[in-house]
Amino acid sequence: MNMAVKISGVLKDGTGKPVQNCTIQLKAKRNSTTVVVNTLASENPDEAGRYSMDVEYGQYSVILMVEGFPPSHAGTITVYEDSKPGTLNDFLGAMTEDDARPEALRRFELMVEEVARNASVVAQNTAAAKKSASDASTSASEAATHATDAAGSARAASTSAEQAASSAQSASSSAGTASTKATEASKSAAAAESSKSAAATSAGAAKTSETNAAASQQSAATSASTATTKASEAATSARDAAASKEAAKSSETNASTSASSAASSATAAGNSAKAAKTSETNAKSSETAAEQSASAAAGSETVAASSAREASIKAEEAAASATAAGKSAESAASSASTATTKVTEATEQASAAARSASAAKTSETNAKASETSAESSKTAAASSASSAASSASSASASKDEATRQASAAGESASTASTKATEAAGSATEAAQSKNAAESAATRAETAAKRAEDVASAVALEDASTTKKGIVQLSSETSSESETLAATPKAVKSAYDNAETRLRKDQNGADIPDKDRFLSNINVYSKGEVDQKRGMRKYSFSAPANVVDGKWYPIVLRRSAGYNDELASRVVISTRQNAGNDPMNNCEFNGIVTSGGWSDRGSYAAGYFWAYQSEERSIHSIIASTKDDDVCSVFYVEARAFPIKVFAEEGLSVIVPTTDYTAGQTTYKWGVTEPATECINARTVIDFNQGRGYYCSHQFIGALPLSGGQMSGALTLANMAQPLRTPGGGIFANDGNLYINKPGFAGWIDALFLKLTGGTITGSLTVNGGIKGNASTATKLQTPVNINGVKFDGSGDININTLVSRGMVAALSGNTQGTPGVQMYEAYKNGYPTTYGNVLHMKGANAAGEGELLIGWSGTSGAHAPAFIRSRRDATDANWSLWDQLYTTAYPPSELYPAGAPIPWPSDTIPSGYALMQGQTFDKSAYPKLATAYPSGVIPDLRGWTIKGKPASGRAVLSQEQDGIKSHTHSASASSTDLGTKTTSSFDYGTKSTNNTGAHTHSISGTANSAGGHQHQSSGPYANSNRTALFPNGYTQVSVTNVPVVPQESGSGTSRISGKTSSDGAHTHSLSGTAASAGAHAHTVGIGAHAHTVALGAHGHTITVNAVGNAENTVKNIAFNYIVRLA
Repeated sequence: MNMAVKISGVLKDGTGKPVQNCTIQLKAKRNSTTVVVNTLASENPDEAGRYSMDVEYGQYSVILMVEGFPPSHAGTITVYEDSKPGTLNDFLGAMTEDDARPEALRRFELMVEEVARNASVVAQNTAAAKKSASDASTSASEAATHATDAAGSARAASTSAEQAASSAQSASSSAGTASTKATEASKSAAAAESSKSAAATSAGAAKTSETNAAASQQSAATSASTATTKASEAATSARDAAASKEAAKSSETNASTSASSAASSATAAGNSAKAAKTSETNAKSSETAAEQSASAAAGSETVAASSAREASIKAEEAAASATAAGKSAESAASSASTATTKVTEATEQASAAARSASAAKTSETNAKASETSAESSKTAAASSASSAASSASSASASKDEATRQASAAGESASTASTKATEAAGSATEAAQSKNAAESAATRAETAAKRAEDVASAVALEDASTTKKGIVQLSSETSSESETLAATPKAVKSAYDNAETRLRKDQNGADIPDKDRFLSNINVYSKGEVDQKRGMRKYSFSAPANVVDGKWYPIVLRRSAGYNDELASRVVISTRQNAGNDPMNNCEFNGIVTSGGWSDRGSYAAGYFWAYQSEERSIHSIIASTKDDDVCSVFYVEARAFPIKVFAEEGLSVIVPTTDYTAGQTTYKWGVTEPATECINARTVIDFNQGRGYYCSHQFIGALPLSGGQMSGALTLANMAQPLRTPGGGIFANDGNLYINKPGFAGWIDALFLKLTGGTITGSLTVNGGIKGNASTATKLQTPVNINGVKFDGSGDININTLVSRGMVAALSGNTQGTPGVQMYEAYKNGYPTTYGNVLHMKGANAAGEGELLIGWSGTSGAHAPAFIRSRRDATDANWSLWDQLYTTAYPPSELYPAGAPIPWPSDTIPSGYALMQGQTFDKSAYPKLATAYPSGVIPDLRGWTIKGKPASGRAVLSQEQDGIKSHTHSASASSTDLGTKTTSSFDYGTKSTNNTGAHTHSISGTANSAGGHQHQSSGPYANSNRTALFPNGYTQVSVTNVPVVPQESGSGTSRISGKTSSDGAHTHSLSGTAASAGAHAHTVGIGAHAHTVALGAHGHTITVNAVGNAENTVKNIAFNYIVRLA
């Protein structure tokens, strides 16, 4: 039976190109019936990117390996038994079990895997414990071997004892040797100390293991907090713990065996000790010397025993730690009352398992330490055996040597005893390992039991959308439960259901049988539409900003040019409205095509309907003449919207909102004449002839309505349906002309008057027209006047007047008029005045033309404006704008603004003007004048001049009275010199005063103080002792209070003299009368002098005579100021 599914396709990159040099690898993510997890399968696509693989059922990780790039994980695929063949992309994009698996379930599975890994670690630790026990057993066996060697040494010592009597003098030498042995024992003690240090290290490792166990416990607690569904995880842990239990039991068995071996080793060591004791008894003669060596050996034994006890204590501490961990597990078990504590309990069970592993690791470490110690003992025993052999060899030579050998034998015996003790220690450690394994097994069993209890307790609570708990699986595909989880079977059913439905993102691309689908829903396919298998109806409202009277494009666009989309059927109808609407019910029904500048050409044909010619709302069909072979454009009037279009499938109908460009052709938007305003376009059909059948090219063989020539014979096969003429005549197939009119007696043969000539006698009444040339003309029987001249053939008739052509609409754009001089009537038909007569003038050979419009006045006897315009002599030139001809009655309205004063050289005021003399006016009749003079009063300018308004200080129309600008004058009076006047000179001589002026002056005040100062003293003196005098302000002399005196030399001795005190500052008061100077006289000098006489300040009056006119004037001429009335 084929179990594989074909996966094949083309491997492409983002640009659709095949990926080369790429290897597709499928890595199994789980075991299946045929595939093992983590196995790899490879496929190498060819150069075109094609690949094909037969893939077994299972789940695979897809890896793409491109040369030169790191591997890339493309995703995960799942192949089911009923999967259909497909591409790799199909399988990568399909829904998998993981997509349907809740996130909580996925995390739960991850936690189960984590517990499984922890259980594996426990198993590995248990195996390590087993190995430790085995190593302990080996160490015990080696100790037994050492004991046997020691027994041999004892026997050799017994043989040497026979010569002890002759070797007495060597005892002292043997004692020295014993001292050496004591030194060796000291070394052994140091080794024991090293063993103690190793035990301490083991204790530290146990502490580290305890710390690690605590960290593991914390990590497990963190993991446990992620979901209450850990109960299931705990169940898994229980199963794994059960397996751990079995492994631990196996370890227990092995440890028991190790213990038995160690016990046997201990027994053998005891026997060796007994043999050594017997050897010691036989060597009693050398006991005294050997006792000292034995004592030293005993010390070494004590140290070794202490080391062993230290190791044993550390092992017990590790066991205690394991026991404490077990108690923690039991304590955790007691907190299983709630779902949350149950999860925590499961976490502690995992932690206990980790601590079991740690304890096993500690046991392994202790066992290794024991092994090292046993190895040291073996080496020491070997050394002792060698020393005993040397003693035995030397005993035959001398008594002293025998004595030494006996001492060495005693030491060997002691060493053997030590080795036995060490072996016992190894046995103890093995037992401890056994106990630790048993404890681990017990804890694993307890954890399993607790996990089962937790699982049982938690199983009682179901999870929901608002509560955590255990989820029950269900394969139902129609259930609406929120407490059940879907199984892969249910997921597969949902997947199969989804596979049979259409995907939204494919937009119908995944419909298997598209033709049948389209047939079922009764629609055409795109291919059928492209082959013009249907019609589509459109409706369009008017674009924004359209203007009445303008024409706007409706574009029918094909998907592409130069293909099989040739003539296309189209029906276009304008809006329907009441009969008086000028733009209603217009329609074209026919075919159109566009050829651009190709040889195919553009053409159209069909029936056009318009109620009347002036109600045309579809102007024409326009097509490109350059670079556009996809568009046919209808032009409709702004008021024709909304319009309806019925067009073939495959055509796009576009209503532009601005100019529309296709290729090098631009279809203008909002035009007056589409054909001339569009760029690189021409008119295919112009619907300017009213309703009827239109064709862009004439019918072959048909005569045009305007006339033509028939080159062949016209035969009437049925006389009952003759060729009739508007006058009532027919042409029969017998060559005769028959006439039948009301009042005739049947058909009359009109050919009795030969067409080649003849005479008509009697009157001939012709109701129709007579064509041809008359050889002569006679006067009418009743002559009539033509333009005032009788039409009787008697003279020329001169046409001196123009006959009006009636109300002809104003020409626009570049439309040309009829050659010659014609007269039109303006009557609300596009001229600048509502009413008037128009003269149109155009030459016969040149295209230039002009028009003169003379308006009609609405008031009897009043003037009307006249206008003129022209068009240059080019066929595409546009008419100029109308310009008004100005007359005295109609001057330019702003040639001279209303309100501006106009100098007028006459007292006769012209019509339409007023003299400016302060009068009021009618503001409603003359609004422009009212704008200039809002008060309704025309200023009085009689006798006034006009002055420009200053930059500031004056308002418009403000008045300023007569005045003279402020100025200065210069004036002078004649000068008169009066000269200088002086008085006569007098000498008064010298005059003296009397001498009676004796007098005194009183004085008062205080004389100024000289201030504090000292005076040089001439004694007393002190001889050679500066301390004999008091300094200023002191009553005693001290070293710091030395008087301020110079030390002077005199009379051959050194003396010290003092100065006076400086505290005698004082003032003196003054009072009394100053002494009189006595009687005396003063001399006064007058001297020679003169006096000046002042005439006094005074002025003179100057009179200036008046001169000038009565007012300030300049040269001027008098004008009247007038203003235009408007």
